[in-house]
Amino acid sequence: MHINYNEKDKTIDIKDGLKTQYLMIKALMILNLVNAILNASYISDTGIGLMQIIWIVLGITSIVVLYFYFFKKSSQEKIAVKSIEQLTEKTVFGSKRLSLKLTNGKSRDIVYLKTPEQITNVKKILTKIGITILD
Repeated sequence: MHINYNEKDKTIDIKDGLKTQYLMIKALMILNLVNAILNASYISDTGIGLMQIIWIVLGITSIVVLYFYFFKKSSQEKIAVKSIEQLTEKTVFGSKRLSLKLTNGKSRDIVYLKTPEQITNVKKILTKIGITILD
């Protein structure tokens, strides 16, 4: 994972492969949703069975995940500094997770930070360019 500040463009360049992961998740959720629609649309003479209920639940779950990834998460690799509101830090299962809150309402996760030194370096870079850190 590499995070660099481009002074010329006033952007932050994040190279972590998150864009590819999000694309794969979106593609799989769309495929899952199509599969759920096709399987749930078949209703036998006896009515809705257990398999149709399972596919309906899977379809609804896919819709929720797709909404989350399309409207709440960002996978931008070049982020303008003026579009960043703040850096948030959360502790999940004992490990610290960093996320950039953007002005469009989305958040950009900064993943693959393994050591406290890497987290400290990212905080220093973002503090130097004027982004507030919310713990």
